[in-house]
Amino acid sequence: MYLCSIICMEMEKLDNKHFVYRFFIEPQYRIWRHLLVVITLVIITFNQVFIAYEDVSDELGYRIYLIGFSSFILYIATLYLNYFVLVPQLFFKDKYITYLVVLSLMVFLLPVFALVEEYWVRSALSLPHRISSYTNPLILIDSLALFVITIICFLGSTMIVLFRRWMAGKERVIGLENEHLKSEVNKLKGQVTPAFLSKTLKKIASEVKRDPQKATEMLMLLGQLLRYQLYDCNRDRVLLRSEITFLSNFLALEKLNNDRFVYSIHTEGNPDNVFLSPMLFIPLLQYQLDDIASLEVSFQVEKGSLFFYCKSGEDRWWSQNERDSIQRRFELLYPGQYKLTLDARITELRINLPE
Repeated sequence: MYLCSIICMEMEKLDNKHFVYRFFIEPQYRIWRHLLVVITLVIITFNQVFIAYEDVSDELGYRIYLIGFSSFILYIATLYLNYFVLVPQLFFKDKYITYLVVLSLMVFLLPVFALVEEYWVRSALSLPHRISSYTNPLILIDSLALFVITIICFLGSTMIVLFRRWMAGKERVIGLENEHLKSEVNKLKGQVTPAFLSKTLKKIASEVKRDPQKATEMLMLLGQLLRYQLYDCNRDRVLLRSEITFLSNFLALEKLNNDRFVYSIHTEGNPDNVFLSPMLFIPLLQYQLDDIASLEVSFQVEKGSLFFYCKSGEDRWWSQNERDSIQRRFELLYPGQYKLTLDARITELRINLPE
């Protein structure tokens, strides 16, 4: 698994959610969400009013719309009071009992207000009453049923707010994790060590007068190494061919630093179709180069796998810090997709490549 896929995987999942998810979560749909709420409440409240006054709709005329509008204003005011006041001031501050009590009281008053309004309208306009007795227990049962339905709807809006807050928090956590992952990878990213650079610069300085051609060759190789490290390695992935070229330049420069050093690099398969994280192998080589006379390096590309093999001429025991640093880097870059063996003379690495 490549670094870019590791870092972006969770965010891509969020970005590819269904439109319904994005409609209820993303800020650019805020106006449309509120418009949907308004339209829904208009339909519900006016439908309730038309049913309640169906028997006297002709006598009421245009006034039935005024009654419907007053009912709509009351419902939407209660809904937005819950949305903008009760939820942030009570629910999000862990005052759940207080929140439920206040919300239940407000919601219970909605059907009570509707009954009071109906009684007042019919009495004021001398219209026949639809309900023979407003104190009938059936009226209470009907009001309780409406109360339950309404409070479920209001709690549904609360759950949407809670879900949006939870998703925003989740995205922030994912963002922080991605930044932490980038920081860890950059901190552990393989690079040419300062000790190697210092040794090379001293060698160049000593060869300037004695062998200018060798000093020039060393400067050119060092420039290629630094250019690759500073510019090409800013990308999340590079071609395996580029990595092999970098290692070849590095070992050639080590050969110029140490005349007795002998090395070889072999490649099997096609390295031009393989992308991987940059500077992946340089730590495995640098830890092996201290006071050794020979190094054998090979790459083997097979379908779905990359094999790296490194054999030194002398024993080189890995310290625990070196092992932990290398293991940590591969865990960040290729979690569960690699197998690494670090022995005294032989280093073997297998990476599962994406199909």
